[in-house]
Formats: sequence, structure tokens, C-alpha cells
Amino acid sequence: MKKIKHLMIWIGLLLSLVSCKDAMETIGLGGDEIPAEGVVLNINLPNFSEKQLGTRADATETESINKLTLLYYDSSNEYLNKEDCTNQLTDANKQSNGSYRIKANTPKEASYIQVVANADVSVEEARDLQDIGKAAERTPSLTEPVCWGSKKVSDLLTPETAKISLLRSNAKITLKVADDIKSIFPEKSAGLIINNTAKKTAIAPKDYKEPTDEGLATTTEFCSKNVGTGSSRVVAVNETSIGQANIIIKAEYVDATTKKAVEGYYKVGLYNKDKSSQFALLRNHNYTITVTKVNDYGFKTLDEAIKAQPENRIEAEIVDDNPAITRMIACKDYELGVCDDQSVNATAAIATEDVKATITLVTTLSSATSADGKLYGIEINSEDSWIKSNPQTSESEIPETKTSSSGKKYVLKFTLDPNTDETPRTGTVTISSGDLKLDVKITQAGFDFMRDDPKRKVIMLKDDSPYQSDYFAWLDNDVKGIRPDQMQNVKRNDGLHFTVGKNAYSYKIPKQDEDVLTDNDSHFNVREEVDGNKKFWKVTLADNDDNNYDLWKGTFTIKNKDNINITYTVYHTGIFHKITKDMADKYELAEGGDDKLKVTGMFYYGVVKVKGKDHTYIMLDRNLGATDNSPYVPDINEFKNNKGAIGGYFKISEDKNQSDVKHGNLSSTLSPEGFEIPEKSVFEDLIANDTLKTEVRHTALGESYYCTFMNTTSSELKTIYLPYGGYLEGESHKYPMHVVFWTKSLLSGTQGFGEDSPEFGYWYNYFDVYNKKRGISNIRFVSGSNGNNTGRYKAMPLRLISKTVL
Repeated sequence: MKKIKHLMIWIGLLLSLVSCKDAMETIGLGGDEIPAEGVVLNINLPNFSEKQLGTRADATETESINKLTLLYYDSSNEYLNKEDCTNQLTDANKQSNGSYRIKANTPKEASYIQVVANADVSVEEARDLQDIGKAAERTPSLTEPVCWGSKKVSDLLTPETAKISLLRSNAKITLKVADDIKSIFPEKSAGLIINNTAKKTAIAPKDYKEPTDEGLATTTEFCSKNVGTGSSRVVAVNETSIGQANIIIKAEYVDATTKKAVEGYYKVGLYNKDKSSQFALLRNHNYTITVTKVNDYGFKTLDEAIKAQPENRIEAEIVDDNPAITRMIACKDYELGVCDDQSVNATAAIATEDVKATITLVTTLSSATSADGKLYGIEINSEDSWIKSNPQTSESEIPETKTSSSGKKYVLKFTLDPNTDETPRTGTVTISSGDLKLDVKITQAGFDFMRDDPKRKVIMLKDDSPYQSDYFAWLDNDVKGIRPDQMQNVKRNDGLHFTVGKNAYSYKIPKQDEDVLTDNDSHFNVREEVDGNKKFWKVTLADNDDNNYDLWKGTFTIKNKDNINITYTVYHTGIFHKITKDMADKYELAEGGDDKLKVTGMFYYGVVKVKGKDHTYIMLDRNLGATDNSPYVPDINEFKNNKGAIGGYFKISEDKNQSDVKHGNLSSTLSPEGFEIPEKSVFEDLIANDTLKTEVRHTALGESYYCTFMNTTSSELKTIYLPYGGYLEGESHKYPMHVVFWTKSLLSGTQGFGEDSPEFGYWYNYFDVYNKKRGISNIRFVSGSNGNNTGRYKAMPLRLISKTVL
């Protein structure tokens, strides 16, 4: 068994360089062109890294090769035969650069050759190595990875081109833990379990081209066994399409109070840095997951974690070590391509590591034109000196295709200085090759003093008493629906919040030596306060009237002793409200009777103003218990991640209760203080003014759907949406393609139900939208007749308004 020593990462045939034509174009060769003694092939074997941190003992695992097979094909891509060359992996054939010289006894009919390492290949599979239907089931290995490469036989006749780089057929996932949380989330106890990966993968990539996240075919067959047992921090997995695999971390969480370690399971979503898209698990990519925050115990069982959605129990940064080539330019003779602009953090999560930014480039320039003999050049603007100009570099070959010459791919890892300012910064790296130039921008986030500076932990007060000792940790960990991705990309989790209407909150920020308040706002007060031997900045709302429904946001700035400005945003745009377990048990229903689907916890709701024909209403921007204020339609793929917009399904009463139905006690039980379930007249007034609208819209993929929405007035959020989610009857989901809301309007005597009727109090009006029809319907809130209650309740979403009407 031979160890893989040559340090080379090859990402395959670049998709950006080819059209839809076959990337494995061949040139027919006559038998006389192949020497009788055969041809020599130099094989570069790949490596993710020399050292694999794969066990809790931190043992070193070195990749190796135990089998090497050459497969031959004619000019029509028809399989001819194969040759086992494992016995040639000897020290005598090993080159100084780590590659091996392999003698290939090439048939005279052969036009191209494919190389497979660490796999037995049947004749059926050999006929088409990129056909997953013909692929054998193999267990991905870190130490003996299945590798593949291809070359035209004509290239073997020239020593300069008789080289081939191999591509791994599997992906790799690496787990790390940030330094500042290792005391509560010990790295030695953390390990990976990957569930629902592809059952198998083809040896060669589809169409022999580099796969992309979106371009990878949807995985349809899945492995029945998990990869990893939670004892390894590095695993190899089969290539799997977006959104299919479940990434689980098994780890211990140390309780801050009891100091006891409790083992649990955490689910991680494979999202990119801004959470705008997900990663697939692509061959020859290494996905590094760095856990940066842990907010709660993990799930008690693996099954619970697998079934759950990724949530804020845990936060992680995920980095793909091979950014895709996305931009290409060309002149007559050669091409240059680079990856997208890159975004990185202000500081590294691991203290012993540097902040890194990775840029990939490809060039088909045949010979160097610069004095240093390189095929490419790097230029960094002088004002961007925080980007170091001597990147770590790895090089690999890219083969010739029908649309492009052969060339080189380079992966450049730049070291960056930490950003100690709160302001993000962007620098430009200009990549050149010959006369061609392309810019890649690197944006480094600003330092988050509010969250990451341990000396400035914000204390939240309620009724002037301590409520949250670390406000931003509470905002991140406990408050649902406040992240930008849950608010149509509007930021609300970056500042201090005073609640609209009745406010009970204020804030204290530790004052450091030489801090100076340099900027303020008339909506709130910032004053220095002394508490014992500690100094604070006390932030209070200027107008603390219970009916303060002005909507605004402002800022104040503190300059520290290093003359760095720390800016705090202040919001008067929403409210906090908690749905307790008791409320959920009493008033919520769940589809299929699954109590885990009931919504509980602390929620943030934006507050907006919507204008009816007769009145202006102060309304929440989403349903009660909703974690999202985006549009949602069940059968529209673009909105599949917005299901949290429905919120909870609530009963409107437990029984025919005259005080509830007449005096709104139900509203006071379910609703935030100052808000209530609206009368049916509210919806009718909004429709009459054409504020509440339904129209046909289209997604980016061309899917058409009905969208129900309201444009707001004098509000920070300009549009609010009404999600399609139907209602529940018992455990059954009814009419999911309807927008449905309870009103607190009873079906009255003028509609056939006098107050002396046994049915009075059982029937409520509800708001209903289907297609473009918007109106009021009525329903019995519990099954039964003639004043009887059989116990089968209806439950609907709620959209609440303020008791104050403008």
C-alpha cells in the first residue's frame, strides 16, 4: 500500500470552460503512432491535507492507494479493456515531486485513457464511469479515497503532456470548534454523524465536468446507514445534492450553572456565509464546519435531531475550500477565469489560525510572459495592505476540451489582518494572465463589539429590573423571527429594541475608560450611570407613553480609547411576545396531533400601519407565533423555507363562553398586551380601500401563484404578506391553499342566531382568501349541534391588531 504524498487538489474539468459538448473529446490515432513498448504516464495523486484530524485522539491519518487501474476507450468512447497497474506503484517509479511514472500498455485502438485508484471496476461500470446507474456501492474512505482522471492517448506521446491529476469521487466534511466556546462545548467530545447521503456515486463526474451545487442532479437513492458515529471530526461522504443530507454533531454541552456535561445531538444547515443558498456535497470538496456558538442543549436522541429543522441551538460557519470559477474572459489564444468575490469574518474563530480568503483561478496561457516565470500575476491595491501578497498556492492541471485548450488551475489562500474596526472593509485583488486581467474583491466583516467584546455585554432591563444579562445572546438564541432571513432581509437583530405601544424595556452598557458619547437621538436618552464601582451607559425611551405608536429607528455612537466608533442602532418598530407552553397546550392544535409542531417561545413581531377606507390600523407584520414575514404558498418551491410564516393554529375558545365571546377575554389571553383579534369589519375596511390585495405573481423559475399582501403606510416595512395555510379540524389539515384568519365576530342574531339560540356563541366569522376571492365566511369553532360540544375543535392562524385605531 503506497501513501499519497504529493500535495495536490484537483477539482475536475471546469464547467465554466465548456459548453454542452462532451468534455472528453478524442482524436483518433492509428496503431503505428503508439510505441510498441507502450507509453509512460505521470500520475499526480491528490490529497486534501497531509494530516487528518479524524479521531478524538487526534491521530494522523495519511491517504494511500492500494489499487491502480487504467481503462482504455476508442474514438467513439467505447470501452476496450483495462490494465491493473498496482504493481507499478513502487519507489523506483516514484518521482521527486511525489508523482509516479506508470507505463501504460495502450491498445492500438485506444484514443483516450481513464485512471481509477482504490476501486475494483467491473466491465459494466467501465463502459460508462459517469453513469451512476452502473456504479457499484462503495463505502467512502478517508485513507483510501476512490480517485479518477482522464487523458487523451495522444497526450501520452509527449513527455510535457503525459501527466494526469486525479479527482476524488467523494466529499469530505471537517468539524472544528471555536476557541471561545470550547469550555462549554468541548472539541474532544464532538463528532459528526451524516444521515441520508447518496447510496452511491459514479467514479467520474456527470458529463466529465466539474459539478456545481445547483447543477448536481437530485439524489434519489440514499444510504440506509449513517456516515460516522459521532466519534470522528472528519468524514468522507458520497456526493449528495442540495438539501438532502442531514449534518448532525454529537457533542457535550456544559451547563453554565450546574457545570455538568450533557450529551446531545445538533443539526447543522449547510448554508453559505450569508445564508442565501445551500451547499451540496460535491466530490473533491472539503467543507469545514466551525461551531461558533452553542445556545442550548442538543436533542436527546439522534432521531429527534434528524427530523428537526436546523435551528439556533447551535451556530456554525461553513467554508467550502474550492470556490467555483464563475467569470471568464478570453483573447484569441487563451482564457482567464476567476471565482466570485469573497466574504470573510473580522477575526478567526480559532485563535491559532489566521483569517484566510481563498481565490481560485484558471488560465490556458501556454507559457509564462512574466519575469518570474509564472502563468499568472497578483496585484493588490496599496491601500489594501491588510491583504497579504504571498498566498499559499496549490496548482493542478485542467484537460483540453472541445471549447478550450488545456491549462492550469490555482487555489490561492490569502492571509488577512484581523479587522478591529466595526466598519467592514473591501479590498481588490487583480489576477492577470498574459494580457488578461480580472478583479476579485475580498470583503472582511467589521468587528461586532456588541456581541464579541466581552467587556461590553449589554444588559436588558424590564420595568427597570435586570431581565437579560447578555441581551444580544438572548436576541440570537431565544428570540424567534428576528434574523434578516426571517424578515425579508431587513435587519432587526443588530440593535436595542423599545416596544411599540406599551414599553417596559431599557438597557445598560458597561462604560469603559475614556469612552465618549459622540452622537445621540431625540427619541431616546443615553446617560452615564454609576452602579457601585461600575459605570454604565443607561439607554431609555424618551416618550414612554403607553400609546406611543410612532415607528422609527435611530442610532447613537460611543468612541472608545482607540478612537474607534461603536454605533448602536435603536428600534421602535416592533414588539416581543412569549407564547408559553400552557398557552400552546390550551389553545393550539397541531397537524397529526404532533405536539412538537406547536409554536412556543419568545417571538419578535414587526409593527406596521395599514390604511382602510375608514380607519388606519396598527397591525403585526406576521401571524401569531410566526417566525417569518415572507410570502408562503405550500406548492411553490421558492417559498418552501417560508413555512414559518403560518405561525400557530389556535382555537378561538374552549367552550361556548359568553364572557370570552362578548368581551374579548380570549384576545387578552392569546395576544400581546395592547393587541387583539380583529373584528371582521377590519378586513372588510382594508379590502374596501384596496389595501388588502390578491394578485397573480411569478417566481424566478416562472411558477405562477396567488399572492395576498398589504402595502403599509408610515412604516419601516413597506409590504406585509398573508400566508396560505388553511386551518385544522382536530388533527386534520383543511384547505391549505386558502388564507384563513379568525375574527372575533360572532355569527349574530341578524344572521339567524339570536342570543337565545343554543347555537349562539359557537359560530364565528373568519376571513378567507381563495384564488382572487376575498371575503368573510363562518364556521362552528367546535363540532356538534343544538348547543352540544363533541370536542373536535377548529384552529386557525391569527393576525392581530392594536386596540388603538387611528
